[in-house]
Order: sequence, then structure tokens, then C-alpha cells
Amino acid sequence: MQIRGRIISVLDNVAEVCIIKENIACESCFACPKKMGVRDVIKTAAVKGVQVGQEVILCENTNWFIKNRIMFVIIAFVSGIIITETIPKLVSFGAHRGGMDLLGGGILTIVTLIVSWIKKPKYTFRIERIKGGNT
Repeated sequence: MQIRGRIISVLDNVAEVCIIKENIACESCFACPKKMGVRDVIKTAAVKGVQVGQEVILCENTNWFIKNRIMFVIIAFVSGIIITETIPKLVSFGAHRGGMDLLGGGILTIVTLIVSWIKKPKYTFRIERIKGGNT
């Protein structure tokens, strides 16, 4: 999804962009500014050469890992249970406890959540183009 905007201020590495409202249907409802609670001004990471007053095009900054976070957590939980089940089959420990399966799934789920939290982008949108020039 692309949003047009105009830069109203640049401070350090943060640019504030005023959204130019258009009456068109968006392609992706996932990153719709109305659903995300974005008002008229949003903050993005500033790119080199950007100046106040320039018109820019913003694109969403989320990657496929963040968009599919719930699926990865479910896959991690099931994989943790499977791995915990196969380890006693391969190596003879003498006794197997049923609660260890859920513990293995829980640990892998927590690891996946921590990785997705670390990989989360700081800004929801990024500046893609400035007045027709690519950045």
C-alpha cells in the first residue's frame, strides 16, 4: 500500500509526514491508516537528501515475518513438541515424562516471539520515493 504525503519537519533521523488524503480504495486493508489509528501526521525514518516541503510516497515497512507472526508461533509450538518427542526415541534416557513435550513447545514458542519482537520495525511506514526520484 502506498500513501502520498508531504514532509513537515525533519529532526535528526526522524521525518514527520503529513498525509495527503485521497479518495481511492486501498489495496491492502492490513496497513490501512484508518484501521491503525494514524491521524494526519506520522513519523518515518528520514532518508538522505529529504527536505521540508517535499512530496513523498510512503510504503509499509513490515516484512513477511512480522505479517505472519501468528503462523510462525503455531509452527514453532508444534515443532517444539515434535522435536521433544523425537529426542527420546533417538537417545535412550530410560524414562520419558509427558510434561516435557509442552515445555519444549513452549520454549520454542518463546524464542520465536522474542525474535519477532526484535525484528519488529521501529516505524510503520518508510519513505520510498521523493518527487519521482527513487531512494
